[in-house]
Amino acid sequence: MTQRADKDTSRGIFDSLEELEKSAVGADGWSAESFRSEAEKENGYVLYICDGDEVIALLTGYYAIGEGDITNVAVRPPWRRRGLAQRLIAEFERLLPEDAAEIFLEVRESNDAAAALYEKCGFERLAVRRNFYVNPRENAVVMRKGVV
Repeated sequence: MTQRADKDTSRGIFDSLEELEKSAVGADGWSAESFRSEAEKENGYVLYICDGDEVIALLTGYYAIGEGDITNVAVRPPWRRRGLAQRLIAEFERLLPEDAAEIFLEVRESNDAAAALYEKCGFERLAVRRNFYVNPRENAVVMRKGVV
């Protein structure tokens, strides 16, 4: 079941989100406090899926002026290719206000698997942001999806 973190979510969930994020992207991943801060924002979204007590997938994003923005998606390796990221993206889209017209995200230029997933979810490649990522330095592909 997809869950949404908010100001009342236990500290342990935010620690688990941090651990998953850092296992996926390395030391530059978000801290537990970053996840908590995003969850406490009125326009912030922190969605996650657990298997028992273990967080196995997460998505963070926000809404602003008619647009959604997905800032993080991570799935533990043993749980990949089981539709969890697609479920989180669909839930994010469902939770957006009615006036949301588009969703944007960035993905590392070398992350073919993630880009293919996003395209499967209806995103299209829009542009390249040069040197967007720093560790290691890499371009980001900006992707967009219209919300129906």
